[in-house]
Amino acid sequence: MKRLFLISVIFLIIFPGYLFSQEIKVEMIPAPRQWEPGNGTLVLKDVKFIKPKEDKSGLLDKLLVEFEKELNAVGGIKTVPSAKVSIIFEYVNDVALGDEGYKVLIDDNVKILANNYPGLLYGTRTVLQLLSQSEKKNTLPAGAVTDFPEYKIRMLMLDVGRKFIPFDELKGYIRSMAWVKLNELHLHLNDNSFGNYPGYRLESDLYPDMTSKDGYYTWEQIRELQDLGHVYGVTITPEIDSPGHSLAFTRVRPDIKSPYLGDKYLDILNPDTYLFMESVISEVLPHFDAPDFHIGTDEYRLYAIKDSVLKDKLGEAFRQYINYFNAFIRGKGKACRIWSGYEHMPGTTEPALSVIIDMWETSDAKNKSEKGYKFINSTHFYTYIVPGAPYYGVNDAFVYNKWTPEIFSNKKDQNLEKGAKGLLGSGLHVWNDFGPTGYTTSEIARLTLPSMITFSEKMWGTKGFANYEEFAPLRDKMLHIPLVSLNDRDFESREVVYKQKNIDLAKSKSVALDVKGGKKNLEYPWTLTMTLTRTGAATDKEVLLTSDLATIYADLEHVYKKKKEEKTKRGFAVVRANMDRGETPLQSFKPDVLVFDYRIPENQTVKIKLVGEKKKTSLYVNGKLIGSYNKQSLCPLNNWGSLNGNSFKGTVKDVKVVNYVE
Repeated sequence: MKRLFLISVIFLIIFPGYLFSQEIKVEMIPAPRQWEPGNGTLVLKDVKFIKPKEDKSGLLDKLLVEFEKELNAVGGIKTVPSAKVSIIFEYVNDVALGDEGYKVLIDDNVKILANNYPGLLYGTRTVLQLLSQSEKKNTLPAGAVTDFPEYKIRMLMLDVGRKFIPFDELKGYIRSMAWVKLNELHLHLNDNSFGNYPGYRLESDLYPDMTSKDGYYTWEQIRELQDLGHVYGVTITPEIDSPGHSLAFTRVRPDIKSPYLGDKYLDILNPDTYLFMESVISEVLPHFDAPDFHIGTDEYRLYAIKDSVLKDKLGEAFRQYINYFNAFIRGKGKACRIWSGYEHMPGTTEPALSVIIDMWETSDAKNKSEKGYKFINSTHFYTYIVPGAPYYGVNDAFVYNKWTPEIFSNKKDQNLEKGAKGLLGSGLHVWNDFGPTGYTTSEIARLTLPSMITFSEKMWGTKGFANYEEFAPLRDKMLHIPLVSLNDRDFESREVVYKQKNIDLAKSKSVALDVKGGKKNLEYPWTLTMTLTRTGAATDKEVLLTSDLATIYADLEHVYKKKKEEKTKRGFAVVRANMDRGETPLQSFKPDVLVFDYRIPENQTVKIKLVGEKKKTSLYVNGKLIGSYNKQSLCPLNNWGSLNGNSFKGTVKDVKVVNYVE
């Protein structure tokens, strides 16, 4: 026994950080192709990096700067030149690993082997994930990981045209994608939301009035995003969508709007339309490094055209529009991508075989494969998230249990076999149909990230658990991504966001809130409690709390339609802006208006509790539930009362807002 102890001590002196233990199961997303367990664990405190003699990518030094910060964020691990434990990076020539595969060998050191830079990058992600799942966040299981993807394209699409996602948050998405080995960020850069909002998110010297004033990316930011993307193995593919979804274009060039379909469509029979779109694409294209350029071409709807001759003419013109701009873009050294849907159009022209098809609306993947097209599974049946909408939505359990990139619909004859020719991969798509006032970017991230992590395993081509119920707990742990704060708050904390002792709105009319961090709206979960005493007669649109995106009314009369008949509700209300901006949230294009069957009586004191949860808003008065709506609300934190003077007639006491359900 003494001899065994002595041997152990000598071993630890020679190999610091290496400890004996039972075999450890690795938990990673996506699950690795192969895990060969060793004996023991490796504890990382101080480490040093050992680089290959030559970095053929030119990116490894930049990656190691980020990796050092991530190691420290995950486990307090520091890089020290004299450290006895090394993380060794080495280029190899292993045909089995392909372009993006890697090996991670863990014994007394960590060795990451790959043919190319993406493999070295993914090896660092594997190391970070293993560390994050260890109890002390600084321990790796001994063993060997061998891993490589099955699909070339593993994509996240973000609709930033309708809803501007700030520059720093896009950087967070890039880091999050690399965390689970996704490799393409598709940016949908222009679109119209409901309410005639024209979004165009790039600066433009040619058409400065086309650029959205409420948010856009400078060319310097586009360069910085791509540089970060290169480090994290994420290609940024731009999309300029036309000839539908073109309100941003027709606002600056009304002469090229469709005389048949209106100003959201370009006139594809007008030669000037082609010259204009050439100029837009020519301005944008040189700023992007991606090998592909996406020209949109979705939802050019001809339903309103009754003249069959005209409809046939437009359908054929639309098909030729695709080939025209395919040739134009190929002439500039890029490949052209489009959305499917042209199949519904009249006409006989087929897209050139060089066109890459994002298949969303049509599901004839077998036909595309047999004809020789390259295509991406972007099916709207399974891969679409529309924050706040009653339509679409990803079913993570179905995706994990049954879906693969070969599945385009619920009809077996429309799906592919493994290894089908032409299938490049798949993507998760986030469409912000409700525009600039829809879900906040924090709410969007909280919808997107869990699904993105779920999809990542199926896009990689592996499955680490028998079913979603076993997978989900690990998925939820993986939402803690180093150097990423997309959720904008720690949802595990229980904090008082705002407190106020006494406000007399009958006298003050409007009072600005002083909230730590200057936050103007609080996303679910939240609870607002307060004691109200009405001292004057109620008036319609009587404001308690308000912000740019939400208003809480002490009294609101709301007229709505039900089965084509006008109905009226009046009472305590919560309103959320939607689809477009108005002077107040109630005046947005189609606000969510939640009117509860309760009116505050005059000269009485009542205790109010308003609770915001995921897809649920509830009102309690004096401890009794008044009602609930299956709608997700915001708690406004900008102003007490109304700026126009129509404030609650009374006093507000003992106000408390917390970031949890109380």
